[in-house]
Amino acid sequence: MLISKTQVKHRLRNIQQRILPVTVGVIGGYHGGNLGDMALGASVIYALQEKKISSGLQTIYNISKWPQSKFAIVGGGAVGYIDSLTKVAHRYKGNFEKVALLGVDFNEKNYSDECIDLIRNAAYVSGRSQEQAERLTLISGRTDIKYHPDIAFSLYRDFCLKNREKRTQKTGKKLMVNVVPLYGKMENGNIVPSEQYRSERPELYASFEKMHASYKKLVRDIVIKAASEGFEVETISFTPQDGEYARLILEGLAEVRHLDYQSDPYKMIKHMSGASMVLATRYHATIFALKLGIPLFPVAYAVKNELLLQELGVNRAAFLSTGDLANGLDLMTEPVTVDPEKIGNYEMTSQAAINESIAALKVLG
Repeated sequence: MLISKTQVKHRLRNIQQRILPVTVGVIGGYHGGNLGDMALGASVIYALQEKKISSGLQTIYNISKWPQSKFAIVGGGAVGYIDSLTKVAHRYKGNFEKVALLGVDFNEKNYSDECIDLIRNAAYVSGRSQEQAERLTLISGRTDIKYHPDIAFSLYRDFCLKNREKRTQKTGKKLMVNVVPLYGKMENGNIVPSEQYRSERPELYASFEKMHASYKKLVRDIVIKAASEGFEVETISFTPQDGEYARLILEGLAEVRHLDYQSDPYKMIKHMSGASMVLATRYHATIFALKLGIPLFPVAYAVKNELLLQELGVNRAAFLSTGDLANGLDLMTEPVTVDPEKIGNYEMTSQAAINESIAALKVLG
């Protein structure tokens, strides 16, 4: 069985930490198969590096197989499930003050006593929405739970600021397209529904074929129009399946170039800076485009995407959700832009949250 470059890097991280133990384990969905997850981890790693604190990425799903660090930051994203939090609680039992839960989505309806104990006694706790912070306060009795924008907003602030400032000077014509196998998976070259969404998103599961037909038409229409206007078109993948799905729905369009998946967030942001328009579906593809100031066709595949766009003042009529697609809507005529000052504020706020979580751990005494 062949091992991908991403898997090799993942295993090497584990080996390296066994040879050179780290002070802070940055724990999350960092298996390398989702560039958005890697962006979350990178945002924390870079902040720790600036403070000269040794750190390394560790994967929450098999945390018992990683060397235990003295301190831990659970670094953002959709990892606040009972199973994942229980693994962290077991590892740091009796030492919850050495754990920070930073920018985590807490989506379970109920949590075990063990998870609540972790939330109650961790050095720092924050989520990505006010609603989650308020609910956790009710669950745990803790009154200092914070909320802030996704921590990936903190990445490469100087580089992104320069790109936002120079955006009007760019003269190229390139459309970058990020598509997602919405609530499905690729099997033998076809898209099939993922069974887990039968209960999680039953309305989308029931309208799966209609949703994908609308999505395909929307994407192809935007691509064909851009190509007819002289734009270069290429697809960008935030997971390996994104690329496979892109090839499926854009089949026959010879003008489209498909880029292979790679898991380095800096390389992706740097590459995306060359775009003059982006069609983004993944949450972090959307964030990267916003940070770079690129006019954006946003497809809100998840509720978190919708909330982000609405919080940033994007008119609801200017983007499509998966619910819209399932109802047969398949038209977006103009890309949206967001006030650069708002993006700058999101970047600073997310950076401040990371720094607060590090300070709360008292790593430096």
